Amino acid sequence: MIQTINLAPDYYLNNFSFLVAWVQERYQDLLNDDEQAFLQRFNGLEHDAQCLLVRLSSRKGPLFRRDKLDYAEIPNLDFSAQQLIETGLLQRDVPVSLETLANALTKPELLTLFCTPLAGLKQARKEILIQQLHTQCIGPQSWQSWTNNQFGDAYYLDNQAIIRTLLLLFFGNAYQDLTEFVLQDLGLFRYENYPIDHQHRVFKNREELDQYQQLIQLREQLELDSSIEALVQITTQLPATSTNEKLQRRRAKLVNHIAYELERAGEHLLAQQLYEQSHLSPARERRIRLLEKQEDFSAAWILLNELIEKPRDEQELQIAHRMAPRLAKKLGISFPKKTSAIIHEQHLVLPPLVDEKGMALRVEEVVRLSLDSDIAPCVYAENALIGGLFGLWLWPEMFRGIEGAFANPFQAAPLDLYQENFITNRPGINELRALLGTDQYQAHIIHHWETKSGIANHFVNWTFLSKEILELALQCIPATHLTAIFERLLFDIKNNRSGFPDLIQFFPEQKSYRMIEVKGPGDRIQDNQARWLDYFSRHDIPAEVCYVRWS
Repeated sequence: MIQTINLAPDYYLNNFSFLVAWVQERYQDLLNDDEQAFLQRFNGLEHDAQCLLVRLSSRKGPLFRRDKLDYAEIPNLDFSAQQLIETGLLQRDVPVSLETLANALTKPELLTLFCTPLAGLKQARKEILIQQLHTQCIGPQSWQSWTNNQFGDAYYLDNQAIIRTLLLLFFGNAYQDLTEFVLQDLGLFRYENYPIDHQHRVFKNREELDQYQQLIQLREQLELDSSIEALVQITTQLPATSTNEKLQRRRAKLVNHIAYELERAGEHLLAQQLYEQSHLSPARERRIRLLEKQEDFSAAWILLNELIEKPRDEQELQIAHRMAPRLAKKLGISFPKKTSAIIHEQHLVLPPLVDEKGMALRVEEVVRLSLDSDIAPCVYAENALIGGLFGLWLWPEMFRGIEGAFANPFQAAPLDLYQENFITNRPGINELRALLGTDQYQAHIIHHWETKSGIANHFVNWTFLSKEILELALQCIPATHLTAIFERLLFDIKNNRSGFPDLIQFFPEQKSYRMIEVKGPGDRIQDNQARWLDYFSRHDIPAEVCYVRWS
Protein backbone atom coordinates (compact mmCIF):
# COMPACT_ATOMS: atom_id res chain seq x y z
CA MET A 1 0.00 0.00 0.00
CA ILE A 2 1.35 3.42 -1.02
CA GLN A 3 1.86 5.70 1.95
CA THR A 4 0.19 9.10 1.68
CA ILE A 5 2.49 11.93 2.70
CA ASN A 6 0.86 15.18 3.78
CA LEU A 7 3.03 18.24 3.33
CA ALA A 8 2.85 21.08 5.84
CA PRO A 9 0.85 24.08 4.52
CA ASP A 10 4.03 26.19 4.53
CA TYR A 11 6.33 23.47 3.13
CA TYR A 12 7.52 25.82 0.39
CA LEU A 13 8.69 28.38 2.98
CA ASN A 14 10.66 25.71 4.84
CA ASN A 15 12.34 24.73 1.58
CA PHE A 16 13.12 28.30 0.56
CA SER A 17 14.45 29.09 4.04
CA PHE A 18 16.72 26.05 3.82
CA LEU A 19 18.00 27.30 0.45
CA VAL A 20 18.61 30.80 1.83
CA ALA A 21 20.51 29.50 4.87
CA TRP A 22 22.56 27.21 2.63
CA VAL A 23 23.55 30.02 0.28
CA GLN A 24 24.38 32.40 3.14
CA GLU A 25 26.57 29.80 4.80
CA ARG A 26 28.55 28.92 1.66
CA TYR A 27 28.38 31.97 -0.62
CA GLN A 28 27.97 34.97 1.67
CA ASP A 29 31.17 36.50 0.28
CA LEU A 30 29.85 36.30 -3.32
CA LEU A 31 26.55 38.11 -2.76
CA ASN A 32 26.26 41.72 -3.92
CA ASP A 33 24.62 44.54 -1.93
CA ASP A 34 21.14 44.01 -3.42
CA GLU A 35 21.22 40.29 -2.68
CA GLN A 36 22.49 40.85 0.84
CA ALA A 37 19.75 43.41 1.48
CA PHE A 38 17.08 41.06 0.09
CA LEU A 39 18.14 38.23 2.41
CA GLN A 40 18.37 40.53 5.42
CA ARG A 41 14.85 41.84 4.80
CA PHE A 42 13.48 38.36 4.15
CA ASN A 43 14.91 36.98 7.37
CA GLY A 44 13.36 39.90 9.28
CA LEU A 45 9.82 39.27 8.00
CA GLU A 46 7.01 37.69 9.97
CA HIS A 47 6.10 34.13 9.02
CA ASP A 48 3.04 34.96 6.87
CA ALA A 49 4.83 37.74 4.99
CA GLN A 50 7.63 35.30 4.20
CA CYS A 51 5.04 32.85 2.92
CA LEU A 52 3.49 35.47 0.65
CA LEU A 53 6.86 36.54 -0.74
CA VAL A 54 7.85 32.96 -1.58
CA ARG A 55 4.43 32.26 -3.08
CA LEU A 56 4.65 35.30 -5.36
CA SER A 57 8.29 34.60 -6.24
CA SER A 58 7.29 31.18 -7.57
CA ARG A 59 4.57 32.61 -9.82
CA LYS A 60 4.80 34.39 -13.13
CA GLY A 61 4.96 38.12 -12.54
CA PRO A 62 5.93 40.81 -12.12
CA LEU A 63 2.35 42.07 -11.63
CA PHE A 64 0.00 40.26 -9.23
CA ARG A 65 -3.67 41.11 -8.92
CA ARG A 66 -5.05 41.07 -5.40
CA ASP A 67 -8.28 39.38 -6.52
CA LYS A 68 -6.25 36.44 -7.84
CA LEU A 69 -4.41 35.79 -4.57
CA ASP A 70 -5.90 33.39 -2.03
CA TYR A 71 -3.77 31.19 0.22
CA ALA A 72 -5.33 29.31 3.14
CA GLU A 73 -2.10 29.41 5.14
CA ILE A 74 -1.97 33.24 4.91
CA PRO A 75 -5.16 34.31 6.75
CA ASN A 76 -4.52 38.07 6.57
CA LEU A 77 -2.99 38.49 3.14
CA ASP A 78 -3.47 42.27 3.01
CA PHE A 79 -1.54 42.72 6.26
CA SER A 80 1.28 40.50 4.98
CA ALA A 81 1.40 42.37 1.68
CA GLN A 82 1.62 45.68 3.54
CA GLN A 83 4.59 44.40 5.53
CA LEU A 84 6.34 43.46 2.27
CA ILE A 85 5.62 46.92 0.87
CA GLU A 86 6.98 48.63 3.97
CA THR A 87 10.22 46.64 3.76
CA GLY A 88 10.60 47.45 0.05
CA LEU A 89 10.18 43.85 -1.10
CA LEU A 90 6.83 44.52 -2.78
CA GLN A 91 5.60 47.64 -4.56
CA ARG A 92 2.29 49.26 -5.42
CA ASP A 93 1.50 51.95 -8.00
CA VAL A 94 4.61 51.23 -10.08
CA PRO A 95 4.38 52.31 -13.73
CA VAL A 96 4.04 49.16 -15.84
CA SER A 97 4.20 48.64 -19.59
CA LEU A 98 1.27 47.67 -21.79
CA GLU A 99 2.68 44.12 -22.12
CA THR A 100 2.88 43.71 -18.33
CA LEU A 101 -0.66 45.01 -17.96
CA ALA A 102 -2.00 42.71 -20.69
CA ASN A 103 -0.41 39.66 -19.06
CA ALA A 104 -2.45 40.37 -15.93
CA LEU A 105 -5.74 40.82 -17.80
CA THR A 106 -7.95 38.43 -19.71
CA LYS A 107 -9.05 39.17 -23.26
CA PRO A 108 -12.59 40.18 -22.17
CA GLU A 109 -11.10 42.51 -19.55
CA LEU A 110 -8.92 44.16 -22.21
CA LEU A 111 -11.96 44.67 -24.43
CA THR A 112 -13.88 46.19 -21.51
CA LEU A 113 -11.02 48.44 -20.44
CA PHE A 114 -10.18 49.69 -23.94
CA CYS A 115 -13.59 49.49 -25.56
CA THR A 116 -13.03 52.46 -27.87
CA PRO A 117 -9.60 51.68 -29.42
CA LEU A 118 -10.52 47.98 -29.64
CA ALA A 119 -13.96 48.48 -31.14
CA GLY A 120 -14.77 45.83 -33.75
CA LEU A 121 -11.99 43.49 -32.63
CA LYS A 122 -14.02 41.22 -30.37
CA GLN A 123 -13.11 38.11 -32.38
CA ALA A 124 -9.39 38.98 -32.67
CA ARG A 125 -6.70 37.14 -30.74
CA LYS A 126 -5.30 38.77 -27.62
CA GLU A 127 -1.96 39.43 -29.37
CA ILE A 128 -3.79 41.41 -32.08
CA LEU A 129 -5.50 43.49 -29.43
CA ILE A 130 -2.15 44.36 -27.86
CA GLN A 131 -0.71 45.28 -31.27
CA GLN A 132 -3.68 47.59 -31.87
CA LEU A 133 -3.18 49.28 -28.50
CA HIS A 134 0.49 49.85 -29.33
CA THR A 135 -0.60 52.04 -32.23
CA GLN A 136 -2.00 54.43 -29.64
CA CYS A 137 1.58 55.00 -28.32
CA ILE A 138 0.51 54.42 -24.73
CA GLY A 139 3.39 54.73 -22.27
CA PRO A 140 3.83 53.02 -18.86
CA GLN A 141 1.24 53.81 -16.20
CA SER A 142 0.37 52.52 -12.75
CA TRP A 143 -2.11 49.66 -12.42
CA GLN A 144 -4.80 51.94 -11.02
CA SER A 145 -4.30 54.46 -13.83
CA TRP A 146 -4.55 51.73 -16.46
CA THR A 147 -7.65 50.12 -14.95
CA ASN A 148 -9.46 53.13 -13.49
CA ASN A 149 -9.87 51.12 -10.26
CA GLN A 150 -12.09 48.58 -12.05
CA PHE A 151 -10.17 45.45 -11.05
CA GLY A 152 -9.06 46.14 -7.50
CA ASP A 153 -5.49 46.42 -6.25
CA ALA A 154 -2.29 44.90 -7.70
CA TYR A 155 1.26 44.35 -6.45
CA TYR A 156 4.52 44.59 -8.33
CA LEU A 157 7.37 42.20 -7.52
CA ASP A 158 10.62 42.34 -9.42
CA ASN A 159 13.02 40.02 -7.61
CA GLN A 160 13.49 37.34 -10.27
CA ALA A 161 17.15 38.22 -10.86
CA ILE A 162 17.91 37.71 -7.15
CA ILE A 163 15.87 34.49 -6.99
CA ARG A 164 17.70 33.13 -10.07
CA THR A 165 21.03 33.93 -8.42
CA LEU A 166 20.07 32.12 -5.22
CA LEU A 167 18.86 29.09 -7.18
CA LEU A 168 22.03 29.04 -9.28
CA LEU A 169 24.27 29.23 -6.21
CA PHE A 170 22.32 26.45 -4.51
CA PHE A 171 21.91 24.03 -7.41
CA GLY A 172 25.00 24.94 -9.43
CA ASN A 173 22.97 24.84 -12.66
CA ALA A 174 20.16 26.70 -14.41
CA TYR A 175 17.62 23.87 -14.76
CA GLN A 176 16.84 22.69 -11.21
CA ASP A 177 14.40 24.56 -8.99
CA LEU A 178 12.47 24.26 -5.73
CA THR A 179 10.42 21.32 -7.02
CA GLU A 180 13.46 19.18 -6.13
CA PHE A 181 12.62 19.80 -2.46
CA VAL A 182 9.01 18.75 -2.98
CA LEU A 183 9.98 15.51 -4.73
CA GLN A 184 12.17 14.64 -1.76
CA ASP A 185 9.51 15.73 0.75
CA LEU A 186 7.04 13.40 -0.96
CA GLY A 187 9.52 10.53 -0.75
CA LEU A 188 9.75 10.23 -4.53
CA PHE A 189 13.51 10.79 -4.54
CA ARG A 190 16.30 10.13 -2.09
CA TYR A 191 19.84 11.33 -2.69
CA GLU A 192 23.30 10.12 -1.78
CA ASN A 193 25.07 11.72 1.18
CA TYR A 194 28.13 13.33 -0.38
CA PRO A 195 30.39 16.08 0.99
CA ILE A 196 29.64 19.70 0.14
CA ASP A 197 31.73 22.36 1.84
CA HIS A 198 33.45 25.67 1.17
CA GLN A 199 36.35 23.87 -0.50
CA HIS A 200 34.01 22.26 -3.04
CA ARG A 201 32.13 25.35 -4.18
CA VAL A 202 31.11 25.45 -7.84
CA PHE A 203 31.72 29.22 -8.04
CA LYS A 204 34.94 30.48 -6.47
CA ASN A 205 34.28 34.20 -6.91
CA ARG A 206 31.68 36.70 -8.08
CA GLU A 207 33.28 37.00 -11.50
CA GLU A 208 32.62 33.32 -12.21
CA LEU A 209 29.03 33.65 -11.07
CA ASP A 210 28.43 36.73 -13.24
CA GLN A 211 30.01 35.05 -16.26
CA TYR A 212 27.79 31.99 -15.84
CA GLN A 213 24.69 34.16 -15.66
CA GLN A 214 25.87 36.16 -18.65
CA LEU A 215 26.18 32.94 -20.67
CA ILE A 216 22.63 31.97 -19.66
CA GLN A 217 21.31 35.36 -20.77
CA LEU A 218 23.16 35.15 -24.10
CA ARG A 219 21.71 31.69 -24.72
CA GLU A 220 18.22 33.05 -24.05
CA GLN A 221 18.87 35.93 -26.47
CA LEU A 222 19.96 33.42 -29.11
CA GLU A 223 16.76 31.42 -28.68
CA LEU A 224 14.71 34.59 -29.24
CA ASP A 225 16.62 35.96 -32.25
CA SER A 226 19.08 34.10 -34.49
CA SER A 227 19.41 36.74 -37.21
CA ILE A 228 22.93 37.52 -38.41
CA GLU A 229 22.84 40.91 -36.68
CA ALA A 230 21.80 39.30 -33.38
CA LEU A 231 24.43 36.57 -33.71
CA VAL A 232 27.21 39.09 -34.29
CA GLN A 233 25.98 41.15 -31.34
CA ILE A 234 25.95 38.10 -29.05
CA THR A 235 29.46 37.21 -30.21
CA THR A 236 30.77 40.59 -29.06
CA GLN A 237 29.23 39.98 -25.60
CA LEU A 238 30.83 36.59 -24.98
CA PRO A 239 32.82 36.54 -21.73
CA ALA A 240 36.51 35.70 -21.84
CA THR A 241 37.68 32.11 -21.56
CA SER A 242 37.89 30.78 -18.02
CA THR A 243 39.96 28.35 -15.99
CA ASN A 244 36.70 27.13 -14.44
CA GLU A 245 35.90 23.95 -16.39
CA LYS A 246 32.15 24.30 -15.86
CA LEU A 247 32.20 27.86 -17.22
CA GLN A 248 34.43 26.91 -20.12
CA ARG A 249 32.13 24.05 -21.16
CA ARG A 250 29.05 26.27 -21.06
CA ARG A 251 30.88 28.92 -23.08
CA ALA A 252 32.01 26.32 -25.62
CA LYS A 253 28.45 24.99 -26.02
CA LEU A 254 27.16 28.49 -26.68
CA VAL A 255 30.01 29.22 -29.09
CA ASN A 256 29.22 26.04 -31.03
CA HIS A 257 25.56 27.05 -31.23
CA ILE A 258 26.35 30.57 -32.46
CA ALA A 259 28.93 29.30 -34.93
CA TYR A 260 26.52 26.76 -36.39
CA GLU A 261 23.84 29.41 -36.90
CA LEU A 262 26.41 31.66 -38.61
CA GLU A 263 27.55 28.75 -40.77
CA ARG A 264 23.97 28.12 -41.86
CA ALA A 265 23.65 31.81 -42.70
CA GLY A 266 26.74 31.64 -44.94
CA GLU A 267 29.03 33.56 -42.56
CA HIS A 268 31.74 30.89 -42.84
CA LEU A 269 34.75 32.98 -41.80
CA LEU A 270 33.16 34.17 -38.55
CA ALA A 271 31.81 30.69 -37.89
CA GLN A 272 35.27 29.18 -38.28
CA GLN A 273 36.79 31.74 -35.94
CA LEU A 274 34.22 30.83 -33.31
CA TYR A 275 34.65 27.07 -33.75
CA GLU A 276 38.37 27.58 -33.09
CA GLN A 277 37.46 28.92 -29.63
CA SER A 278 35.59 25.73 -28.69
CA HIS A 279 37.10 22.54 -27.33
CA LEU A 280 33.81 20.63 -27.49
CA SER A 281 32.36 18.56 -30.29
CA PRO A 282 31.33 19.16 -33.00
CA ALA A 283 33.68 22.16 -33.34
CA ARG A 284 36.55 20.27 -35.02
CA GLU A 285 34.20 18.43 -37.37
CA ARG A 286 32.58 21.71 -38.45
CA ARG A 287 36.00 23.32 -38.96
CA ILE A 288 36.99 20.45 -41.25
CA ARG A 289 33.81 20.85 -43.26
CA LEU A 290 34.35 24.59 -43.62
CA LEU A 291 37.96 24.10 -44.71
CA GLU A 292 36.73 21.59 -47.27
CA LYS A 293 34.19 24.10 -48.60
CA GLN A 294 37.04 26.61 -48.95
CA GLU A 295 38.97 23.89 -50.83
CA ASP A 296 41.76 24.05 -48.28
CA PHE A 297 42.00 20.25 -48.34
CA SER A 298 45.48 20.06 -46.81
CA ALA A 299 44.49 21.97 -43.69
CA ALA A 300 41.30 19.94 -43.45
CA TRP A 301 43.28 16.69 -43.73
CA ILE A 302 45.71 17.70 -40.97
CA LEU A 303 42.85 18.56 -38.63
CA LEU A 304 41.01 15.36 -39.53
CA ASN A 305 44.02 13.24 -38.60
CA GLU A 306 44.36 15.07 -35.30
CA LEU A 307 40.74 14.24 -34.62
CA ILE A 308 41.14 10.54 -35.49
CA GLU A 309 44.28 10.20 -33.36
CA LYS A 310 42.72 11.93 -30.34
CA PRO A 311 38.92 11.90 -30.59
CA ARG A 312 36.98 13.67 -27.86
CA ASP A 313 34.02 11.36 -28.13
CA GLU A 314 32.60 8.43 -30.09
CA GLN A 315 30.32 10.47 -32.31
CA GLU A 316 33.18 12.69 -33.43
CA LEU A 317 35.28 9.63 -34.32
CA GLN A 318 32.44 8.00 -36.25
CA ILE A 319 31.88 11.11 -38.36
CA ALA A 320 35.63 11.47 -38.95
CA HIS A 321 35.84 7.96 -40.41
CA ARG A 322 32.98 8.82 -42.75
CA MET A 323 34.70 12.02 -43.91
CA ALA A 324 38.19 10.56 -44.33
CA PRO A 325 37.74 8.59 -47.61
CA ARG A 326 36.13 11.56 -49.36
CA LEU A 327 38.80 14.01 -48.25
CA ALA A 328 41.61 11.58 -49.05
CA LYS A 329 40.26 11.16 -52.58
CA LYS A 330 40.34 14.93 -53.12
CA LEU A 331 44.00 14.97 -52.05
CA GLY A 332 44.90 11.88 -54.04
CA ILE A 333 45.86 10.04 -50.86
CA SER A 334 45.12 6.39 -50.24
CA PHE A 335 43.18 5.86 -47.06
CA PRO A 336 42.40 2.37 -45.76
CA LYS A 337 38.67 1.98 -45.42
CA LYS A 338 37.58 0.84 -42.01
CA THR A 339 36.46 -2.76 -42.20
CA SER A 340 32.87 -3.25 -41.17
CA ALA A 341 32.25 -5.53 -38.24
CA ILE A 342 30.10 -8.60 -38.76
CA ILE A 343 26.70 -7.92 -37.24
CA HIS A 344 24.60 -11.03 -36.75
CA GLU A 345 21.03 -10.77 -37.97
CA GLN A 346 17.86 -12.77 -37.72
CA HIS A 347 14.61 -12.23 -39.58
CA LEU A 348 11.30 -13.10 -37.99
CA VAL A 349 7.78 -13.15 -39.36
CA LEU A 350 5.41 -12.62 -36.42
CA PRO A 351 1.73 -11.85 -35.97
CA PRO A 352 0.89 -8.48 -34.43
CA LEU A 353 -0.42 -8.75 -30.86
CA VAL A 354 -2.66 -6.59 -28.69
CA ASP A 355 -2.93 -6.13 -24.93
CA GLU A 356 -6.00 -6.67 -22.76
CA LYS A 357 -7.29 -3.22 -23.77
CA GLY A 358 -6.99 -4.00 -27.46
CA MET A 359 -3.97 -1.73 -27.93
CA ALA A 360 -1.25 -2.96 -30.30
CA LEU A 361 1.89 -4.14 -28.55
CA ARG A 362 5.20 -2.60 -29.50
CA VAL A 363 7.30 -4.71 -31.84
CA GLU A 364 9.95 -5.14 -29.12
CA GLU A 365 7.38 -6.72 -26.79
CA VAL A 366 6.08 -9.01 -29.53
CA VAL A 367 9.61 -10.30 -30.12
CA ARG A 368 10.27 -10.61 -26.40
CA LEU A 369 7.17 -12.73 -25.91
CA SER A 370 8.16 -14.98 -28.81
CA LEU A 371 11.60 -15.64 -27.27
CA ASP A 372 10.83 -15.72 -23.56
CA SER A 373 10.78 -19.05 -21.76
CA ASP A 374 11.37 -20.45 -18.28
CA ILE A 375 14.83 -21.73 -19.20
CA ALA A 376 15.75 -18.67 -21.29
CA PRO A 377 14.05 -15.56 -19.88
CA CYS A 378 14.02 -12.55 -22.18
CA VAL A 379 13.83 -9.04 -20.71
CA TYR A 380 13.19 -5.63 -22.26
CA ALA A 381 16.24 -3.79 -20.95
CA GLU A 382 17.53 -1.27 -23.50
CA ASN A 383 19.81 1.10 -21.52
CA ALA A 384 18.52 0.18 -18.06
CA LEU A 385 20.38 -3.07 -17.40
CA ILE A 386 23.93 -2.28 -18.53
CA GLY A 387 23.53 1.28 -17.28
CA GLY A 388 22.38 0.00 -13.91
CA LEU A 389 25.32 -2.42 -13.60
CA PHE A 390 27.67 0.41 -14.55
CA GLY A 391 26.14 2.81 -12.01
CA LEU A 392 26.36 0.28 -9.17
CA TRP A 393 29.95 -0.64 -10.07
CA LEU A 394 31.01 3.03 -10.33
CA TRP A 395 29.05 4.16 -7.26
CA PRO A 396 31.90 4.90 -4.77
CA GLU A 397 33.84 6.97 -7.32
CA MET A 398 30.78 8.56 -8.85
CA PHE A 399 29.83 10.10 -5.50
CA ARG A 400 33.32 10.79 -4.23
CA GLY A 401 33.86 14.33 -2.92
CA ILE A 402 35.67 16.08 -5.77
CA GLU A 403 36.10 19.83 -6.06
CA GLY A 404 33.18 21.29 -7.99
CA ALA A 405 31.37 17.95 -8.37
CA PHE A 406 28.53 18.57 -5.92
CA ALA A 407 26.74 21.85 -5.39
CA ASN A 408 23.55 20.79 -3.62
CA PRO A 409 21.94 17.81 -1.86
CA PHE A 410 19.76 16.93 -4.89
CA GLN A 411 22.17 15.43 -7.39
CA ALA A 412 21.90 12.01 -9.03
CA ALA A 413 25.36 12.47 -10.55
CA PRO A 414 28.39 14.73 -10.14
CA LEU A 415 28.48 17.95 -12.12
CA ASP A 416 31.64 16.84 -13.93
CA LEU A 417 30.22 13.53 -15.13
CA TYR A 418 30.57 14.49 -18.81
CA GLN A 419 33.81 16.42 -18.48
CA GLU A 420 37.07 15.19 -19.94
CA ASN A 421 38.73 15.09 -16.52
CA PHE A 422 36.05 12.94 -14.88
CA ILE A 423 38.33 9.87 -14.81
CA THR A 424 41.63 11.65 -14.11
CA ASN A 425 40.05 13.33 -11.09
CA ARG A 426 39.14 9.90 -9.70
CA PRO A 427 42.17 7.60 -9.54
CA GLY A 428 40.03 5.17 -7.55
CA ILE A 429 38.41 4.12 -10.84
CA ASN A 430 41.57 2.10 -11.52
CA GLU A 431 40.83 0.08 -8.39
CA LEU A 432 37.33 -0.59 -9.67
CA ARG A 433 38.80 -1.72 -12.98
CA ALA A 434 41.08 -4.11 -11.15
CA LEU A 435 38.10 -5.40 -9.18
CA LEU A 436 36.56 -6.72 -12.40
CA GLY A 437 39.58 -9.02 -12.70
CA THR A 438 38.79 -10.70 -9.37
CA ASP A 439 35.90 -12.75 -8.04
CA GLN A 440 34.79 -9.81 -5.85
CA TYR A 441 33.13 -7.60 -8.46
CA GLN A 442 29.77 -9.35 -8.17
CA ALA A 443 29.68 -8.89 -4.40
CA HIS A 444 30.70 -5.24 -4.90
CA ILE A 445 27.79 -4.58 -7.28
CA ILE A 446 25.26 -6.48 -5.16
CA HIS A 447 26.47 -4.66 -2.03
CA HIS A 448 25.68 -1.30 -3.59
CA TRP A 449 22.30 -2.53 -4.79
CA GLU A 450 21.45 -3.61 -1.23
CA THR A 451 22.85 -0.60 0.64
CA LYS A 452 21.88 2.14 -1.87
CA SER A 453 18.49 0.85 -3.02
CA GLY A 454 16.21 3.73 -3.94
CA ILE A 455 18.91 6.42 -3.84
CA ALA A 456 18.97 8.49 -7.03
CA ASN A 457 21.74 7.53 -9.43
CA HIS A 458 21.91 8.84 -12.99
CA PHE A 459 22.41 5.32 -14.36
CA VAL A 460 20.24 3.19 -12.08
CA ASN A 461 16.54 2.70 -12.75
CA TRP A 462 15.41 1.16 -9.48
CA THR A 463 11.97 0.35 -10.89
CA PHE A 464 13.60 -1.92 -13.46
CA LEU A 465 16.64 -3.28 -11.66
CA SER A 466 15.23 -5.90 -9.31
CA LYS A 467 17.45 -8.20 -7.27
CA GLU A 468 16.37 -11.11 -9.48
CA ILE A 469 17.39 -9.39 -12.73
CA LEU A 470 20.63 -8.16 -11.18
CA GLU A 471 21.71 -11.62 -10.00
CA LEU A 472 20.66 -13.18 -13.31
CA ALA A 473 22.76 -10.66 -15.22
CA LEU A 474 25.81 -11.20 -13.02
CA GLN A 475 25.42 -14.95 -13.42
CA CYS A 476 25.23 -14.83 -17.22
CA ILE A 477 27.37 -11.84 -18.30
CA PRO A 478 31.10 -12.58 -17.84
CA ALA A 479 33.45 -10.05 -16.25
CA THR A 480 35.43 -9.72 -19.49
CA HIS A 481 32.34 -8.44 -21.28
CA LEU A 482 31.47 -6.02 -18.47
CA THR A 483 35.05 -4.76 -18.51
CA ALA A 484 34.93 -4.03 -22.24
CA ILE A 485 31.52 -2.35 -22.00
CA PHE A 486 32.43 -0.26 -18.95
CA GLU A 487 35.63 0.95 -20.65
CA ARG A 488 33.68 2.23 -23.63
CA LEU A 489 31.21 3.93 -21.31
CA LEU A 490 34.03 5.64 -19.43
CA PHE A 491 35.57 6.89 -22.67
CA ASP A 492 32.45 8.86 -23.58
CA ILE A 493 29.73 8.61 -20.95
CA LYS A 494 27.45 11.19 -22.53
CA ASN A 495 27.20 9.57 -25.96
CA ASN A 496 27.66 5.94 -24.94
CA ARG A 497 25.11 5.77 -22.11
CA SER A 498 22.43 5.06 -24.73
CA GLY A 499 22.17 2.88 -27.81
CA PHE A 500 22.11 -0.53 -26.12
CA PRO A 501 19.96 -3.26 -27.72
CA ASP A 502 16.30 -3.47 -26.74
CA LEU A 503 16.27 -7.00 -25.35
CA ILE A 504 18.57 -9.27 -23.42
CA GLN A 505 17.97 -13.01 -23.23
CA PHE A 506 19.62 -15.04 -20.49
CA PHE A 507 20.63 -18.69 -20.63
CA PRO A 508 21.31 -19.49 -16.95
CA GLU A 509 22.22 -23.13 -17.47
CA GLN A 510 24.94 -22.17 -19.95
CA LYS A 511 25.81 -18.99 -18.03
CA SER A 512 25.50 -17.02 -21.24
CA TYR A 513 23.27 -14.42 -22.83
CA ARG A 514 22.59 -12.46 -26.00
CA MET A 515 21.46 -8.89 -26.65
CA ILE A 516 18.91 -8.24 -29.37
CA GLU A 517 18.17 -4.98 -31.16
CA VAL A 518 14.64 -5.16 -32.60
CA LYS A 519 13.70 -3.38 -35.80
CA GLY A 520 10.18 -3.34 -37.11
CA PRO A 521 9.11 -2.64 -40.69
CA GLY A 522 10.70 0.57 -41.97
CA ASP A 523 12.89 1.01 -38.88
CA ARG A 524 16.66 1.40 -39.16
CA ILE A 525 19.75 1.26 -36.98
CA GLN A 526 20.60 4.61 -35.35
CA ASP A 527 24.18 5.90 -35.18
CA ASN A 528 24.64 5.25 -31.45
CA GLN A 529 23.20 1.75 -31.87
CA ALA A 530 25.51 1.05 -34.80
CA ARG A 531 28.53 2.09 -32.76
CA TRP A 532 27.60 -0.31 -29.95
CA LEU A 533 26.87 -3.18 -32.33
CA ASP A 534 30.21 -2.64 -34.03
CA TYR A 535 31.96 -2.61 -30.65
CA PHE A 536 30.17 -5.74 -29.49
CA SER A 537 31.21 -7.58 -32.64
CA ARG A 538 34.87 -6.60 -32.30
CA HIS A 539 34.91 -7.75 -28.66
CA ASP A 540 33.00 -11.01 -29.19
CA ILE A 541 30.07 -9.80 -27.10
CA PRO A 542 26.87 -11.59 -28.22
CA ALA A 543 24.56 -9.10 -29.90
CA GLU A 544 22.37 -9.25 -32.97
CA VAL A 545 19.70 -7.37 -34.88
CA CYS A 546 16.26 -8.90 -35.25
CA TYR A 547 14.29 -7.63 -38.23
CA VAL A 548 10.55 -8.23 -37.93
CA ARG A 549 7.97 -8.54 -40.66
CA TRP A 550 4.29 -8.87 -39.75
CA SER A 551 2.49 -11.99 -40.89
